[in-house]
Amino acid sequence: MKKNFYLFVLVCTVAVWQSCGTKENTNDTSVTTAEEVAAETKKAETATARRASIEKARVEKAEQRRLANIELAKSTPTYKNAIGKIIYYKAEVDPSFVGGERAMMNYLRDNIQYPQEAQDKEVEGTVFVDFVVDQNGNVQEVVGSDVIGENVDILLKEEAVRVVAAMPQWVAGTQRGVAVDTRFSVPITFELD
Repeated sequence: MKKNFYLFVLVCTVAVWQSCGTKENTNDTSVTTAEEVAAETKKAETATARRASIEKARVEKAEQRRLANIELAKSTPTYKNAIGKIIYYKAEVDPSFVGGERAMMNYLRDNIQYPQEAQDKEVEGTVFVDFVVDQNGNVQEVVGSDVIGENVDILLKEEAVRVVAAMPQWVAGTQRGVAVDTRFSVPITFELD
């Protein structure tokens, strides 16, 4: 009888000890989870603030560029490129992506490949890409000109230039009803999911 009693006490002690260990681990996990949630929340808030700042700067820069382009077109509506071809800063009818702006956004979304190194560094921002749409609607002379955002590096600029240079044919801009080579600009924003 004494053996059974000791065995019963031993089993109860082990059961209590295991249940205390489980509770302790559960509490540690809860604390860790709460800390992780707080860290994730702070990270999300920081990303939201950074994106709002980038968006505000992008809108301001786009407006500055638009006004500068209008002033440039007023003073001299055309310029000659390196091979002597006349390029309009602004045509009477601007060039347009076939299918409109929504189709262009879809093209960009489907074809941009966010550079892995930029993702690893959590680099976000906007790259303004300037290019010429020639009289046949081909995209030429593609250059990443301005950037908005902290640490926007060459990787994002190169990717923006690559995807614009690979664009399908556009509808050319026209001046007095005649297709002309026209300068154009597109802002491309890189945001992490």
